[in-house]
Amino acid sequence: MKKTILGNPKIVITVTGPLLKYRLDIIREVSPNIKDYLIIFTDRFSYDLYHEHHDFFNFVLMDEYRNKNPFSLKYERFPDFKTEAEFLEKFDTFYGNNTGVYYPHEVHRFVFDYLIENNILNFVITQSDFIFQNDSTMIKEFFDNIPQGTLYGPTMGNESQNSDYVWNSIQEKFPLISLKYDKSLISCDGFLRGFFFNNICDMKLFYNIWNEAIQIPIKNKYRHTSPLYFTDFIVPTLMQFFAKQKNYNFCDMYKFAFIKKMGKDIGRHYTRVEDTLYMGEREGWKNHNFDYSDTSTVSNFIENNKERLIRYYEPFNTTATNKHVYTRMK
Repeated sequence: MKKTILGNPKIVITVTGPLLKYRLDIIREVSPNIKDYLIIFTDRFSYDLYHEHHDFFNFVLMDEYRNKNPFSLKYERFPDFKTEAEFLEKFDTFYGNNTGVYYPHEVHRFVFDYLIENNILNFVITQSDFIFQNDSTMIKEFFDNIPQGTLYGPTMGNESQNSDYVWNSIQEKFPLISLKYDKSLISCDGFLRGFFFNNICDMKLFYNIWNEAIQIPIKNKYRHTSPLYFTDFIVPTLMQFFAKQKNYNFCDMYKFAFIKKMGKDIGRHYTRVEDTLYMGEREGWKNHNFDYSDTSTVSNFIENNKERLIRYYEPFNTTATNKHVYTRMK
């Protein structure tokens, strides 16, 4: 039998809309040496807004994959705001309780189609505010250290939510796996998901279950306190189903994130302030005394808060201009 040649490991970062061009600016500036590992997953509308970065990043468009999924097209919606200022001004006219529409942050699942097509079994899906070391050798070491048959994320203790209502409703569609767990489930933060599948067959099964499961909370409009759909529990729960029945190991990502040979972490997730202004002032940030008098653009907010932002990003080597706050790993 001819052996399948696996594609190179990848880091998938999903960005949509005009505001997240700011994140691409930062990634390009602080981690240019890892660009060959990156896939920027976006939609056609947003891709056209990111024309300044077409010469640098490897963009994969989600449209051809989403277009095959009527559920996603109906329920997982994006506004057609073309500018940062328009996005910040009109965000709550599109997303939120008043409209019953919430941001579908797990559209990143559609990258599975692309990864399957290219035999990429070893990959990370992470958020655009995860800052990586600017060292491709370190990223290679990270992926090389992950055994095949491993699923991982940033664990957070026992899962407090009961999600049986999801799994019971779709069980009959997947007779080859039991969507039940007889122990306490572990919850994970949503900023990173890591996968090294044993084979394409398992990867397709995982993806198909994910596509079915996500419909339940979205149709019922389950959401976070912020205007995002509450679907974070699906992937870590699926990972644990696979660990129990499909010969996988489920691990905390921090088992791999620290590269012993180099004595450093591969990166760090840190929620950004200056480009999440549409969320309003957050309780956990009040001690930073940010000035919210002008939130019409990211640059205006930065200009009024430059020193405060530098203090907020203290764990990084931080450089603030009038338009960007660049955060580099120490």
